[in-house]
Amino acid sequence: MNQKPNNHYTARILAKVFDIKVAEILSLPLREFILVRINGEILNQILPYIMTFIVFIIYDTSFQFFAKGSLGKKIFNIHLVSNENQEIPITIILYRSFYVFCFGLGFMIPKISILFALFSIFYLFKNGTTHWDKVLKIKIVFKQISIFRMVMIAFCFLILLNSYFRLIKDYY
Repeated sequence: MNQKPNNHYTARILAKVFDIKVAEILSLPLREFILVRINGEILNQILPYIMTFIVFIIYDTSFQFFAKGSLGKKIFNIHLVSNENQEIPITIILYRSFYVFCFGLGFMIPKISILFALFSIFYLFKNGTTHWDKVLKIKIVFKQISIFRMVMIAFCFLILLNSYFRLIKDYY
């Protein structure tokens, strides 16, 4: 019987949620600057998603390549390596960021993104990895977490939970 690896699924999910929030926060000034100057109802509805997409791709790719992990991955002590334990080239990192945003997050379009995220979480729990990591031949390495990091993780989780409830409250 083939046994799935015992990964820290919650840490991966929370790290990605943290990275999404960072990308949303970084895209806010750009959205406010551009949306004020554009007259058009349709553009003002589509532009926030496009700006978040661009910022997320740039943020995720640059941090992963230059800092060897995004802020969420650094906090949760998660590292990406190839299946041969080599560093990942920037093109593969760019493809991974694109896969995550499109197929893992559903372009962050409300209601659609929930379906994509639930499918990704289901796939992660069922197969032990995500679809994009399997396609791109990337594996996740978890390192030991200190007590300080555990406190930071709990603090970040409470902040993210609070922002999630505010988002849901404002959404409905």
